[in-house]
Amino acid sequence: MTTLARNISSWLLIATVVATSGTVGTTVAFQDSAQDIQTENEALHAENEELREQLSETREDEKAAKSRAEDLNEQLKTRNEDVDTLVSELEKKEKMLNASQARLAESRENRAGMSRSEMKKRLDYLCAQPENRDRFGCQEFGPGG
Repeated sequence: MTTLARNISSWLLIATVVATSGTVGTTVAFQDSAQDIQTENEALHAENEELREQLSETREDEKAAKSRAEDLNEQLKTRNEDVDTLVSELEKKEKMLNASQARLAESRENRAGMSRSEMKKRLDYLCAQPENRDRFGCQEFGPGG
């Protein structure tokens, strides 16, 4: 072989080695990058799963809190109804008390001019009416008592 042919052959060999090593280097670099990307993807996937679990727990907590709030609202509604009922009953009893006090005052005025026997007759008359027995204590002092 001539020197020129040897030189060309050497240069081709060097060019082939350089090209091959460049390709191998590029392939290794791509493989490293692909591995890094895969590792990062796995980390992101794990983080995503963790966030999904947290979101699910948060939704369950919100659902439980909403249910508890609904229960408390129902209890509050029931208690408000109970309070309204008690206030209504109290108002009725207050009216009855006021009426009884008015009757007592009227009775005292009427009694001032009555004799004891007239008062006894009046009490006997009132106790003879069933609706008055509890009001005037007729069980203790009524007819025959």
